[in-house]
Amino acid sequence: MAAELLPPAPSLDSPALRGRFEGTSGAYVRADASYGSLRSPRPVSTASSSLSGFRFDGAQLGSATAFGMGAGYQFNDYARVDVTGEYRASARYNATASYLDPGSCPTRCSDAYLGAFSSAVLMANGYGEIGSWFDVTPFLGVGLGVARIASGPFSLAAANGHGEGQASGAARLRLAFALMAGASYDLTPQIKLETSYRYLNMGSGQSGAISCAPATGACAQQAQQVGLGSHDVRIGLRYAIASGSSKD
Repeated sequence: MAAELLPPAPSLDSPALRGRFEGTSGAYVRADASYGSLRSPRPVSTASSSLSGFRFDGAQLGSATAFGMGAGYQFNDYARVDVTGEYRASARYNATASYLDPGSCPTRCSDAYLGAFSSAVLMANGYGEIGSWFDVTPFLGVGLGVARIASGPFSLAAANGHGEGQASGAARLRLAFALMAGASYDLTPQIKLETSYRYLNMGSGQSGAISCAPATGACAQQAQQVGLGSHDVRIGLRYAIASGSSKD
């Protein structure tokens, strides 16, 4: 009689232990937010062809936040694709450069630049999911798309008697690619919380042509190209529009 009062032993194949929403497939929508630390920009300048010994002595890009949305399709428990669009807020850019001009400077003349870059990115992404444990599903992903990179106004500080320079904003389209790794957590059969790391390479942005005052300054019509690659930490939600998934 005592044995009959004990509850039945749990099955090792219990959904609570397995922790996977099985049979997931269908369309989904997503929303994401990210924070990116941009790598060394490695700028180049058209001034390098007109100024003797021109070189960049230092350059930095600040961090930037991004917000995006997208739609995709989950084929099965192991593969999915989506298309995403995002806007990346302005990242501050500053750099210092120097060149040789014996008539103005005893050693090397120096310049200091200040500007900013923002971008809008459209990507097609593919993901491989590599198993699931207790509602957590790790994944790897790749993306390919285009980025519209916009530079804000650039300024060149007055130095060495050459006056100061200003450049208006400019925009260009560049090829972009991404590499991703992360994991999703099943909040419900239809809603997944996703966190990931992404390396996003957007090619290079370009400043407008710098106009100097006086116009004879060494910076006249100089333009700079700046490489834009970002290490992003992302968080987002995916919502299955029509999901027949359920715990087995």
